Amino acid sequence: MMKKSICAVIFILCLLAALPVTATESRVGSMGGVGYYVRDNSNIFYFPGTIVQYSNQAVAEMREKKNDDLYSVGFHMEALPGKVLGAYLNRPLNLPDDISDVAPSLSLDRCTSVLLGGKASAFDYGVMLSIAMDSKDQDATKTKESAYYFGINAGISTDVSDLGLVFELPSVKKEVMSSETTWGGFGMGLKGRYFSQRTTEMELVLLGTFYYGSAKKEATLSEIDYSKLQLGLGIGVNYEVNRNNMLVLAVEALGLNQDKDAIKNGTETTETTFTFPGIYLGVESQVKSWLITRLGARQVYESFKDSTKPYVGSESSTTTYRSDFDVVFGLGIVMGRLHLDTIFDEGILFDGPNFISGQINTMANRISLTYYFDHKGE
Repeated sequence: MMKKSICAVIFILCLLAALPVTATESRVGSMGGVGYYVRDNSNIFYFPGTIVQYSNQAVAEMREKKNDDLYSVGFHMEALPGKVLGAYLNRPLNLPDDISDVAPSLSLDRCTSVLLGGKASAFDYGVMLSIAMDSKDQDATKTKESAYYFGINAGISTDVSDLGLVFELPSVKKEVMSSETTWGGFGMGLKGRYFSQRTTEMELVLLGTFYYGSAKKEATLSEIDYSKLQLGLGIGVNYEVNRNNMLVLAVEALGLNQDKDAIKNGTETTETTFTFPGIYLGVESQVKSWLITRLGARQVYESFKDSTKPYVGSESSTTTYRSDFDVVFGLGIVMGRLHLDTIFDEGILFDGPNFISGQINTMANRISLTYYFDHKGE
């Protein structure tokens, strides 16, 4: 009996060691936001080809306490040999605020996504289709509102590189009696990263991002053109201090975000955010076989420029500068095939539990759960 118990314990320990490292939004969030610079299952939305690396798991992202509207749930399953099928419900979308100006009673900030990945001879590939919709029809006011979003992501990945493409089509319409207001456009983007092995302990990561979007709002007596431009260049280092400790340092060497609104025969407004530089630091340490601790910090130097160009007259602008600094803590708990990641609320360390301080502090600001299924019945 004793030998059987010892063998069972050894088997469980080996099984845990063979499982992937816990990887979620909470993990990269608690490491200072270094998600692009580490291999993580949250990258599948930017680099769909990586889904092949994360088969047979279910993921729940709970981004705010008791707020189901901000939760997402998904799964990745090996549909056929070499093929991985995935689906996510209530995945967040980051669309322009201009949509809410047309139909404020509608919500287009969550979508349903389906992913399919597979292996080719020299690389992995993946495709993701996303859809969101909302509508409202009020007979009393003779108002009809509708909103749609369609998006497609595609990507290829190798052991040392990832490439991701996105193309999206959002549209909104509002009809009040005989008047109509529409908002519609497109967005397209490209992301790429390359991992260069410098030593057995150190890996260099090069990152580049590009996104451009264009839309038009048309009403009975007005027309506004919108555009968005985003550029990013970064470099990072993954350093394996030892078997149980990893350090990630990333520098956003260039970050540009520009939003432009141009009223037909009217004023043109441009908001430009320029990042130079953004510094991100993440530390991950496995202190016990069942416990992982994380620490993250970021310091971002930014300039903000607001420019206004009237239809007649000279352009004026205002530029401000800001340095933003954040520190975040995280915990990962391994319970067999169930992995739990949290972004820890450090307020409880300062105030203590409620019965000591009278302060109400939650244990975590964010929770992620990952369950790893048996692989082919193993």
